[in-house]
Amino acid sequence: MKTIKRVFFFFILLGLIFNSPIFAADNNDTAALTMEIPSICKLTVRNADQSINLLQDASGEAAYEAGYVDGAINRPTLTVDSNTSWKLSVKINSSWNNVNGYQKATGDLMFKVTSNSGKQTGFTNFLPLTLSDQEIASSSDGIGSSIYNCQYRILLGWEKDKPGAYNIIIVYTLATK
Repeated sequence: MKTIKRVFFFFILLGLIFNSPIFAADNNDTAALTMEIPSICKLTVRNADQSINLLQDASGEAAYEAGYVDGAINRPTLTVDSNTSWKLSVKINSSWNNVNGYQKATGDLMFKVTSNSGKQTGFTNFLPLTLSDQEIASSSDGIGSSIYNCQYRILLGWEKDKPGAYNIIIVYTLATK
């Protein structure tokens, strides 16, 4: 009887083994991946700082005679990157510093974009800068590495611009819309 029970138990065990999968069958499952991308923009400003020196020579006299002096060409260079609609603007942070009791007009600083980068909405010619944001370029689409080469012009007048060091701060802003 013990042998029959053992054989019976052996066959039951074999049945369980062969009816149960030893190896898992192909089984598919899914996973979800979520990535959130916010509105992102990046403005790179290169060669923005300038020092213009009107020495007492013919170039200084010629600048006064012309009524202006130009800053270096392609200075500054503004590079715009944005993954959505954007706006690039410029403004003066505060008025010129006072030199020997004289306050130079903020509008004496003019600005122009010298390159043809596309999406430009202003400053194709020299225009005076103000204390309020003025649009340089904008788009309803994203853009990558769009370069805007610029130039400054400072108006001069024999009777008003006294000798001294004039300073002013310019602010460039890139914002998503």
